[in-house]
Amino acid sequence: MPRDRGQLEADVMRQLWAADQPRTAKQIQAGFGPDAPAITTVLTVLDRLRRKGLVHRSDARTNITFRAAQSESDRAVESMLQSLQETGDRRAVLLRFAGDLDSSDAEVLRRALEGRTRRRSGAGRSGGSGSGAGGSGAGVSGTDT
Repeated sequence: MPRDRGQLEADVMRQLWAADQPRTAKQIQAGFGPDAPAITTVLTVLDRLRRKGLVHRSDARTNITFRAAQSESDRAVESMLQSLQETGDRRAVLLRFAGDLDSSDAEVLRRALEGRTRRRSGAGRSGGSGSGAGGSGAGVSGTDT
């Protein structure tokens, strides 16, 4: 069954994101199971992903490994922000996006926005030390339950 090139890239990225360590092209190929593409196809996809900045390749001469350049969540955020920048009506897109969220996702987003507001207002009153927890804005991971 032939695959769309974009689908093959997405499948390779899913494998790299799921891996706990860098993987060789043969390991990635094996991850496809019985419908695995040829090793040359896997290598071509990995090279395309590398040129796009999505995959890092090891410098080893033998046993070359590949890993995702960023986490799956970071990639999703980048994609969402890029889409938002490219639209003519950011407000309409944000309202539609928020309106289409299920209740649990909407609650995660609400808490993230509240935390962002608290950090910003707290930073102005802290005396400028900048040593408060979460001051970088990186504390919104969806794990604050």
